[in-house]
Amino acid sequence: MDTHDRIRDTWAKAIVHRETLSSRFYALLFQKAPETQVLFNGDMQAQGVKLINTLNFIVDHLDEPDQLLPAARDLAIRHVSYGVAPEQYDVVGACLIEAMQSILGVEFDEAAQNDWAETYGGLVGHMLPVAYPS
Repeated sequence: MDTHDRIRDTWAKAIVHRETLSSRFYALLFQKAPETQVLFNGDMQAQGVKLINTLNFIVDHLDEPDQLLPAARDLAIRHVSYGVAPEQYDVVGACLIEAMQSILGVEFDEAAQNDWAETYGGLVGHMLPVAYPS
């Protein structure tokens, strides 16, 4: 199974638990980076829906970088206006991986974790230079 297939497979299993996944993600984020909690002053259930929709878009467009990368860069630019700092991207990635692991257990094996981390890192590599030019 290749990277994109493994991501699609694990996502199909995780999205069934979308509310638990988003709740777990934000709980981890606020635990590991409490300073991020002030960035979220609205309805956290609605925020969870946005998170799941964003992840769903990413998974749906893994093989379409001409659609995925501009959307990811636009998201990064919006995040600047919300007050997101570049160093917060690492903790977000770690929390996503940990939340997926907590939901999927053994089905989110080392290969799946590596694929998600690599894909997230690749996206962040396209996002940060646009949002935070040096």
